[in-house]
Amino acid sequence: MLAIVFFVLIVDQVIKIYIKTNFEYGESHHILGGLLNIQFVENPGMAFGFEYGGAFGKYILSIFRLIAISVIIVYLRKTLKKGEINLAFIVCLSLILAGAVGNVIDSMAYGLLFDRGGGYPGLAQWGGSYAPFLQGQVVDMIQFNLYWPEFVPRLGGKLIFSPIFNIADSAISIAVMAFLFFPKRILPQESTL
Repeated sequence: MLAIVFFVLIVDQVIKIYIKTNFEYGESHHILGGLLNIQFVENPGMAFGFEYGGAFGKYILSIFRLIAISVIIVYLRKTLKKGEINLAFIVCLSLILAGAVGNVIDSMAYGLLFDRGGGYPGLAQWGGSYAPFLQGQVVDMIQFNLYWPEFVPRLGGKLIFSPIFNIADSAISIAVMAFLFFPKRILPQESTL
């Protein structure tokens, strides 16, 4: 469990810090023949660019994330102590935990560490941060360039999924999709989630 969490967190933070310190805001690079786009954007809100309630909403979101992280940690510890190990369930919860922690780190620290949101390639000088604690923006950089076929009414030629996301968002999304598509294999037998 810890190995999964630390692996996802390290990959997530290394990529975010690299993008934050080496890309100009909005800078974009197409790779894999244009199928994948690496573009530096910052997200002031939730996953995939969704935002709610300005600064107050950001505090609520951050507090919710911290509570969710605490609940997942307590639940995982109790489950592992009991010896009720369903590996797929533990892996999925670990991915959600890692993703939540990865994005909370951005909210907690990036506003304090960097001069401004929006892509300054360097660390803040003392007192030069762009946002207070829990108000930092989350670094996003991954976008797949998959388009609807031209023959599809109203959607033809448009991106299938346009949001730009990060490794933490991906970890959470993979776990949630696994829960949705394979609930009988993943969820504990007694659970009614």
